[in-house]
Amino acid sequence: MKKTFQVGNLIFGEGVPKICVPVVAEKQEVIWKKAEEIAVLPADLVEWRVDFYEDVFEMEEVLRTLEGLKKRLGEKPLLFTFRTRGEGGNRAADPETYDLLLKSAARGGAELIDVEAYPKNGKTAEKIAGLQDAGAHVIASSHDFQRTPSIEEMTDRLRYMERLGADAVKLAVMPSGNQDVLNLLQATVTAEEKLSVPVVTMSMGSLGLVSRICGSLTGSAMIFAYVGESSAPGQIPLEQMAEILKAFC
Repeated sequence: MKKTFQVGNLIFGEGVPKICVPVVAEKQEVIWKKAEEIAVLPADLVEWRVDFYEDVFEMEEVLRTLEGLKKRLGEKPLLFTFRTRGEGGNRAADPETYDLLLKSAARGGAELIDVEAYPKNGKTAEKIAGLQDAGAHVIASSHDFQRTPSIEEMTDRLRYMERLGADAVKLAVMPSGNQDVLNLLQATVTAEEKLSVPVVTMSMGSLGLVSRICGSLTGSAMIFAYVGESSAPGQIPLEQMAEILKAFC
């Protein structure tokens, strides 16, 4: 049986895919202003891409900004993400700093935390368990901005992240042709059928756009949309995504 979990008023992994809107900004005041804007829009949850924040390595400032974000978002859950440069993010971070950021976010009350699962590290499962013990749910993630692996490799990646003990697993890949997009969709259907945790997938760029609007068909539990500035190639504006889900889900 699929393991769903609750964050705020959302049951993650159940029903219509949840719409997540990233907050991408350098300055605290801009981050808070964006949160106020998104709070009244039809987003289910918000991702803070902290790798864009100018004071990202000042832990006290991160916690203060996180506190202000949660206050302004009201009941919308927060996904805390530091996307490393190796996975397409805005900054590099040594492992100790990366781990400290995630632990600080869990202590600061972030309901969801993104943990990069690759390259494989014997301590990743322990890290995930520690964040869960601190009260956060964990989305294990893997991003490939260069290619789309085979169906078998993509499903193996998702299974590996499930074995790490994550509450949900996420895979994003870059297509070079239509077949790559179809392969990602097939891997998603297979993973949704076989894994016990919610699955989130996407094929990036304009070519992979269809993968972002058919989550209810493939079983992908979350869709990313943007307000103002997107955080990844191929994202759809929030209002448009909400209308798509209303029409087709």
